[in-house]
Amino acid sequence: MIPGVVATFLQGYDAAAKDDIWKRHSSAFREFWTNRVMAPGTDALSDEECDKIIRILDRNGKGNTKETEAVARAMVPQGAWRNMFNEFRTNKTLASLLNRILEESAPSKKAELIDQLYEENKERKNNLTGPSGNTISAFLAAYDPINNLCIISLKDRKLLLDFLGLKLPFNWMQASIGRLIVESNTVLLEGLQALGVIGSARTASVFCYFPAMKQLWKGEHTVKTPGKSVTVSVPPNVVREDEEKSDQTEIRESFHIQGFLAEIGSRMGLKIWLPKNDRARVLKIWKPDDEQDLLDELPLINDDMILKTIEQIDVIWLKGRSIVRAFEVEHTTSVYSGLLRMADLLALQPNMNIDLHIVAPAERREKVFQEILRPVFQLMEGGPLSDKCTYLSYESVKELRGLKYLDRLPASVIEDFEQKAEES
Repeated sequence: MIPGVVATFLQGYDAAAKDDIWKRHSSAFREFWTNRVMAPGTDALSDEECDKIIRILDRNGKGNTKETEAVARAMVPQGAWRNMFNEFRTNKTLASLLNRILEESAPSKKAELIDQLYEENKERKNNLTGPSGNTISAFLAAYDPINNLCIISLKDRKLLLDFLGLKLPFNWMQASIGRLIVESNTVLLEGLQALGVIGSARTASVFCYFPAMKQLWKGEHTVKTPGKSVTVSVPPNVVREDEEKSDQTEIRESFHIQGFLAEIGSRMGLKIWLPKNDRARVLKIWKPDDEQDLLDELPLINDDMILKTIEQIDVIWLKGRSIVRAFEVEHTTSVYSGLLRMADLLALQPNMNIDLHIVAPAERREKVFQEILRPVFQLMEGGPLSDKCTYLSYESVKELRGLKYLDRLPASVIEDFEQKAEES
């Protein structure tokens, strides 16, 4: 089966042309890294120059389209990328460690340096050293796309290794993050090339996400709907909210996040709606400067069913009499009820132009994406829920709250922090 998929892929993929693009991308990344990030001084990098490189590193980078050649969907918000590059400007130890990782050719030494970077960065919440290895692997692929896979998630690498029957010379669960990143890259690339996927690591990576191949190892497939094709997955059974008990600490934190979201919207000059059952607890966190900032009634909604649905949404921002953004804060491990409420809203009001957001802890990000890509949400009559509903981490909300001059910023600043669920 796989040889046939390989042959079909290679017939339709212009590896030489794509590799030329990646040689230019790599050159642009290296020039930026050497002449701007690693240059003497601590002056800040502009958003514009950072964004040019983010578009190479991250498919979700601002300005990218589905046709753009980017490393992968890196799961790092735009603002976090910018902050990371500027942190390298001021933290020379961190920058130097990453620079040595990029330049190192010996696998064992590269793995050791990655472990050092993780240790050096362990107290910082800057998206650089997460357990998935996404960011480090994205940097490696941008620096050298010929030898470094654009399969940046260790979870995906493990699934592929198991599917292809490729063995690593160590126990996956006991190995260091550095060894996992470096050696899984080597074994997987060599295994794919042995299957006939001859060429660069970029070519091998694209093959793995070729729909016919992806369906084999990841259980995802494309469904054609009117005017669009969407990728859906059928994940294993999950525990629903009524089958679990949420930790009280997490529930309390969710009320803080509701309060922070209300505060952010209010500081931007927007009106706020909170569910009446939550108000007493949230108002212990957020104290409105003007009592009129918090609405007692939602405007222009005459349908009782729609009103009952919208009234239960955790936080809503309104401009004048129009709903601008809606937020569901998920403190449960199933992260399901908020998605159902958003889906209900769109089903009842398919033409409503509202930006929707699921807000959850960073450790539940993958769970949010897994759920939002379920067929029930992807095959909605009005279009996939993933087109209209994005993810915000608790940390992103806290970072937004800490921004200066929020009163001068538009609500669209959230786009620098949100993350979209898309096929890999």
